[in-house]
Amino acid sequence: MRRLEPRTVPLPLVLLLVLTATAQGQQATGSRELQPWLIGLTAVVVFLFIVFVVLLANRLWRNRERRKRDKFQDIQEIHRVEKASYDNPAQEKDEPKSRATSL
Repeated sequence: MRRLEPRTVPLPLVLLLVLTATAQGQQATGSRELQPWLIGLTAVVVFLFIVFVVLLANRLWRNRERRKRDKFQDIQEIHRVEKASYDNPAQEKDEPKSRATSL
């Protein structure tokens, strides 16, 4: 049984059809201009959206950098403690089991 593959339409043909449809749609509706207050409102909304996206990306970037820095500092602290500490088997052998102090 032969498997049927979907036909691929060349990209230039698709672009030509889309551009033709939009050109016909513009002719049918006529030229309508937006009111000046609507243009200003649209500009403000688009600007605020762009600022929101930039601030969100900045926060995500800083959180990622902070997590990397904290992980690196934790690793450095572990190495510092390991370097500063040493084993004293004699002290551990002579040390009593109870750490209670008498008053």
